[in-house]
Amino acid sequence: MTKAGRIRQVLVFAAFIAALVAVAFYGYPKLKESLKPPEAEVHSPGSQLYQLTGPESLKLKPEAVEAIGLKTKPVEPASAPDPLRLPGYLLIDPNGLVPVHSLFPGRVDRIGTIEVVDFDGTTKTRRVRYGDTVKMGQLLAVVWSTDVGQKKSDLVDALSRLALDEKIFEKLTDAGPSVVPARQIAEAKRAVEADKIAANSARRTLFAWKLREAEIEQVEKEASQLQRTEHQSAAAKTWSQIEIVAPMDGVIVEKSVNDGEIVDTNDALFKVADLSRIQVLAYIFEEDLPLIEQLKPSERVWQVDLKSDPVDKPRSGSFELVGSVIDQTLRTAPIIGWLENPIVGGAGGHDRQFRANQFVTATIALPPDPGMVSVPTSALIEEGSTAAVFVETDPSEHVVTRRVVAVTRRGEKSVFIRAQPSDEERRQGAQALDVGELVVLSGGLELDSELNNLKSAGAEE
Repeated sequence: MTKAGRIRQVLVFAAFIAALVAVAFYGYPKLKESLKPPEAEVHSPGSQLYQLTGPESLKLKPEAVEAIGLKTKPVEPASAPDPLRLPGYLLIDPNGLVPVHSLFPGRVDRIGTIEVVDFDGTTKTRRVRYGDTVKMGQLLAVVWSTDVGQKKSDLVDALSRLALDEKIFEKLTDAGPSVVPARQIAEAKRAVEADKIAANSARRTLFAWKLREAEIEQVEKEASQLQRTEHQSAAAKTWSQIEIVAPMDGVIVEKSVNDGEIVDTNDALFKVADLSRIQVLAYIFEEDLPLIEQLKPSERVWQVDLKSDPVDKPRSGSFELVGSVIDQTLRTAPIIGWLENPIVGGAGGHDRQFRANQFVTATIALPPDPGMVSVPTSALIEEGSTAAVFVETDPSEHVVTRRVVAVTRRGEKSVFIRAQPSDEERRQGAQALDVGELVVLSGGLELDSELNNLKSAGAEE
């Protein structure tokens, strides 16, 4: 074979090998695909176990019921929510707190005294001080005031002039018009009338300055005595003094004056408080305010116990005022109520059961809301802001329906739902849920997934 023939033979063999490689590379996959047996039609397991019976309803075959372990429970009326436990403290009732002032500027002459029983049972007298229990009208202090002395003197002067002018008028009248000119008698009568006006004016001034009737009578007695003698009585020498007395029964909770101090009418010398009833100030978070606002007046009661006493028994009280201003930092509103504060320690004791500024916990029991129902937490299906449950509408056929519900509150074991959604909640898709209806407890997510798959498949067809 010639050299040219051998080269041609090699080229033909190389072309044959290249053709075999191309066939193997491109033809084998197609051949494999053509030889592959027909693939069986694939179906999801769920499509054989569930049937779409409505826009939001599924019918479960027995196998599906067994697969998800279908369990239901009746919808129940909402139970009473957990009671509110509010922190707070005790205060003196502002309606029972009276500051004691002097009606006239002056100097404190002396502090009043009080009789007390000592530890050994003996009675002793001492000056009143902070914490003393006083009675209405009890002397607290004596203030020397030139103003009140001057006003008392004005009344004495008016009464003295009146007595003198009455005597003159009486003598002129007895003499008659034949001896005394009628004009002089008329002038004497006018002087008497002017004196009466001046005396009444001075008397009214003393009344306006809250002098007691007994003090005014003493001034009038002094005027009568001066008509008989030139000597002043002991009372006249001290009538520039004004007595500061307790305005009511109570306890001195503040004393800010001592002997010799100069006081003004604006100065609170004492503060007397009625501690038979004490104020409770508690704080509630703003999200809990609707629970309080729906309570009837008869339901606005609480149990108050002292934080400082671990064995303390709660005391019943009531609250009336819910503050209208929210604290910007704590996001709380004040609630104000009252407690009766009896005396402890037996007969003759003065100590009260509660003290101002003690920390307390106020517990408010909340009634169940008749417009609410509850379901177990496992029954709720949440997706974003939407909450729903599956209701078994036909137990014999195991037909379940998905319902969007209006959740109001979540507990550890139960979810509270508004039985009849509001108009706004209905616009957002929420539906009613009645007591006694059966909600699905298990397999809710699987049911929701199958419902969405079947709805999507129906839409594609």
